[in-house]
Amino acid sequence: MDKHSGSLPSIGQQRGGSTLIFAVLILALTAIVTLSTFNFVRQELLLSNNESRAKQAFEAAEAGIAEAIAYLGDGPDRDEDGVVDPVFDTNGDDLGDSSTAPVGPGSVLVTTVQDGRIITVTATGYSDDRSSTAVISQKLALADPLPNDPANPMISRGQVVITGSATVHNQEGYSTLWSGGNIELGSNNSTATYVPDMGDPGYPLCMDTPMTCNTVATSNKVTVGLDVIENDASLGNLTADEMFENFFGMTPQAYRNSGLVTIETTGADANADVQEATHEVIWVEGDVAFTNNTTTGCEVAVSGNKFCPPANLKPSILIVNGDASFSGTPNFNGVVYVTGDVMLSGNTTVVGSLLIAGDLSSSGGGSLDVWFNSQVLADLQNAGVRVGMAGTWKDF
Repeated sequence: MDKHSGSLPSIGQQRGGSTLIFAVLILALTAIVTLSTFNFVRQELLLSNNESRAKQAFEAAEAGIAEAIAYLGDGPDRDEDGVVDPVFDTNGDDLGDSSTAPVGPGSVLVTTVQDGRIITVTATGYSDDRSSTAVISQKLALADPLPNDPANPMISRGQVVITGSATVHNQEGYSTLWSGGNIELGSNNSTATYVPDMGDPGYPLCMDTPMTCNTVATSNKVTVGLDVIENDASLGNLTADEMFENFFGMTPQAYRNSGLVTIETTGADANADVQEATHEVIWVEGDVAFTNNTTTGCEVAVSGNKFCPPANLKPSILIVNGDASFSGTPNFNGVVYVTGDVMLSGNTTVVGSLLIAGDLSSSGGGSLDVWFNSQVLADLQNAGVRVGMAGTWKDF
């Protein structure tokens, strides 16, 4: 037997040991790579989940702002308790009753702070597990649909020919009818214009409160008083679009496309669509004949020369882009603006102001009663829409 045998490993044994060590190293490296890969995938999954939840929260906040603009645009205090309503209507009664709402897998909380005509809306969006939040804030301003209120009960760019009866009342000043054309008050004994009576014990302070001064007739079928302005070239020389711009601040087409119009209808559908429309800006496209007991600007139907109960008064703007005829007993509260001519054959009442870009005429049996009311005109700002103020949107 070789005397060195048993003291030195064979080449095969050396190779076996090297293979084992190499295998162990490979296994260790594989384990390290596997653990590293698992950790990388875990981190990627975590980042992806965080990004997904951040997106959920942000989208929920955006949805909250959009819902607030939509709700507040139709009236921020619909229950009239003096504070801004919650913006989510959960029971379908058109009255906001909750400040929170689900949005997809997430949810949102909307809070409001009112400062005069500006409402600051803050929407806080939450992810499904509420681990991620996003906050968006924006100031909403009320866009005035009638930037320049009329100062007269009735203004006509063309002529005014009354063959029926008409009364025009201004208890807040000494100007009633203003026309760019000729004014004919007809022969009806009831036709007259009325201004404050200086003999009223409350005069002149009563002029500061609409519809309170006693009045005296100043113009009638025989006499045209100083309260009536006719053939005024400064009005008569205006184009129809220029007259519209004087009150609404833009052309009729621009106004129609501005987003200020809340109800748009046609002459054929107008009688139904405008009935009891409150705090609305109504655009009637084309000629229209109001033939029913049409009431606008009041929550209840009012006929003839009666007044809307104060608790139900929510004046609207009615714009007819065409000619208009009035029969039956229509009653309008707010501003009626007609871009064409007006024909009266029914018993029509307007509380606020009647503006006509064409001519006005009435038939023998028609009557018209117009009552100027600055409080009604001022309330028309509530017929406007809430819009986001430029530069106020921010997320944090």
